[in-house]
Amino acid sequence: MDLPSHFAFGLAIGFVFFGHQPEFALLVALGALLPDLDREYWFIPARKYADEQYHRALLHNVVMIALTFVVSPFLSLGVLLHVLQDSFTTVKDRGVEWFYPFTRLATRGLHDADGNPQPTSPDEHVYFFQEDPLGLVEYADVDLQEPPNKPVPWRRVYGFALNSNLLDRGFLFGSIAVLLVWLFVPTSSWTLSNLEALANTAPSVYETWLVGFVGVGTLFLAGEIDRRDLPHSRLGILKPVKYPIFILGLIIVGVWAALYHAPIVSDMGSAVAQPLQVAAVILLIPLVAILLIKSKTKGGKQATI
Repeated sequence: MDLPSHFAFGLAIGFVFFGHQPEFALLVALGALLPDLDREYWFIPARKYADEQYHRALLHNVVMIALTFVVSPFLSLGVLLHVLQDSFTTVKDRGVEWFYPFTRLATRGLHDADGNPQPTSPDEHVYFFQEDPLGLVEYADVDLQEPPNKPVPWRRVYGFALNSNLLDRGFLFGSIAVLLVWLFVPTSSWTLSNLEALANTAPSVYETWLVGFVGVGTLFLAGEIDRRDLPHSRLGILKPVKYPIFILGLIIVGVWAALYHAPIVSDMGSAVAQPLQVAAVILLIPLVAILLIKSKTKGGKQATI
């Protein structure tokens, strides 16, 4: 889905549930932007992107959700909302690889792209049930079309919605409608209490969050300048300054982190104060992921007739 839809959805959820503290709502919205930094940008590790298919994998997964939770549960909620929305999208638009990098343990399918059983190999210990059906993948975006002789296991979650179409616009305009209702429809006492609460929030709160959004926006701008799947981007004229723009984005994000350091340190302190819980999360996420993959993809299933 498009960034405006992710942002609007995160903002709507944030304000409806945490509007009494706008900084929490804005943190949800910021988290809802972060996963798309794994797009086909030049600052992603330089490997053949069509083979690796990092987008909807590198930052769209349970590990990213867990790591951002240590920084702030509200930031993590935004990431979760983003990944959940993208799970509705089709093969053409990548779907989501929820258990990256653990899904990369499975490099083959028990069945080929046509559904025919494949011989197992002693070198492979985890299998997916089937490889991506070529009948679907051939309609994928060009950078996602797999070579016929190198099929990829069906390790992603696919949905029913094409990017930028009905569901995407539904999320965008539906989220905007929810925000407008939350702000401008009076309560039973005929007061705009939500709008008044935002108006009474200290300006420093909004100034801090403006810095954060500008920083993340600058990082997206740096990536869009030289995006692999858009070789003729309108921003191509900025290529000579893509590195300074990227560094500027990092600096602005660093300034925001410094301005917002007290809540971040508090959240991280709360996590560190519970070492057993942190250790459990670190151990349980990969353990659960591997067990799920093994139980759902290896043996015990028969092809339908």
